[in-house]
Amino acid sequence: MNNRRALLTTLAFLALLKSAFLATLGPVTLPDSSDYVLFAEAILAGGDWARDLDLSAELIPLTAVRAVGYPALMALFKLGFGNAWEWGLIVFQMGVSLGASAMLWRLAVALSGRTWVAVTSVLAHGLGLAFVLDQCLLTDSLHASLIIGIAAHAGRALVIGRALTLREALALGGGLLLAFLLREAGAIMHLALWPLVLAWAWKTATGSGTARVGRALLMLAVFLIPLLTGIQAYKAWNQMRTGERFITTVAQTAMYHPVVDLARNGYPVFAEDPLLAEAPFTRVALNDNPGVVFSQINQYLKTVQGMNALAVARHADKLFAEHWQRYPMARGGIYLSRLDPRYAYLPVMPLAGPERLSLWAGGTTPFPGPGKIWDNLVDHGRIDQVALLAVRTLARLGSALLTALFLAGVPVVVLKGVKAAGGRPDELSGRDLAMGALWLFVAAYPAAYALVYLEDRYLAPVVPFVTIGGLALVARLIGERQATRGRSVG
Repeated sequence: MNNRRALLTTLAFLALLKSAFLATLGPVTLPDSSDYVLFAEAILAGGDWARDLDLSAELIPLTAVRAVGYPALMALFKLGFGNAWEWGLIVFQMGVSLGASAMLWRLAVALSGRTWVAVTSVLAHGLGLAFVLDQCLLTDSLHASLIIGIAAHAGRALVIGRALTLREALALGGGLLLAFLLREAGAIMHLALWPLVLAWAWKTATGSGTARVGRALLMLAVFLIPLLTGIQAYKAWNQMRTGERFITTVAQTAMYHPVVDLARNGYPVFAEDPLLAEAPFTRVALNDNPGVVFSQINQYLKTVQGMNALAVARHADKLFAEHWQRYPMARGGIYLSRLDPRYAYLPVMPLAGPERLSLWAGGTTPFPGPGKIWDNLVDHGRIDQVALLAVRTLARLGSALLTALFLAGVPVVVLKGVKAAGGRPDELSGRDLAMGALWLFVAAYPAAYALVYLEDRYLAPVVPFVTIGGLALVARLIGERQATRGRSVG
């Protein structure tokens, strides 16, 4: 089977499987979905929300706390598909995700030269987090697909040595802007892509020395133009309708995660805060649900301190900075605890992805409950559950090995490459440079998110590169061993 046929066969298999689950489970809605739907309905209803917004009118003003991109897309599909808009949007998300899979395929082939690496990587992506998120009315799927597309395109171009053009940099920057409009964290997370773009522009630029560095910096600047312009435009829009310059007020909930974490660990963060010291909820055990605590904070600051949504958000930002200065060791410990070792299970999850989608859709799991495997086997002959657990265990083991190989192996490969190039980074191969830049991208993404809060679904844009990078290293080791045996025989 040639490479193109293998790609089309793999994508067709994923499309059929996704379609089957969509037909069975339908579009999946989660708690956050309702916010986006309400925002979309506000867009369709018209009115003054886009021109005038009172930040004090609501505890958490919907059109200020959520970015406008996904609700606007929902509104578009409502206009185009009527009552079937959810199905149309999910099919669109699945199509974009398959497009991202195709980009990953091209990168995998370029990095490894092996079709089996591409097949395995694309199946791992398609059956993993993407399988879950593609069918959900959330921003995660489209956001991840856009970032994956940008990183995979840049990585492949760096490997094959194709120069970055100004037009291409601007177009990729447009994709970054779309990702920001879906998720406001893009105003920060784009930093993780800088090493990849800089490496691509620098390695493929003509000339030497200062000229190459200048060319790389120019390309990075062009790449960032759409995003930076979009951020300023978004702030200007909010200033026009509220009188305040900001992107969103999401910090009025998200940025209180670190505050609540410290409080649960026994630190007197509320007692030290003159605005919250007298709040009744701080004098008893905090509610186990962080969302309830965030609502209590917002309610108290609004009703007692007279603060609007943006003021509450800015207060959270202020506390975030102060607590890092006051409790650096405690904050550092909480930060490290966010980097859950179980994230190493994400690269390959052929059963866990479909299982989670079923659970999120309100279904059940085929796996046995805790402590039930033996009883189910003996009393009910559930050999299938034993097989499922075996496959899941092997997938987790493989994922952990790939993660460890990628995280530990890539720096070794890059350092060996630099040494072989006589200590001259400009002589490093495009393949090794791409691996190093993708490693930095993968490392920076969770490192930035964990400063505030991290869930495994936030890692959807970077997990596929762990899979590809790990498998590419395996393919390289196999190739080197075969070459050594060939020389020995010869």
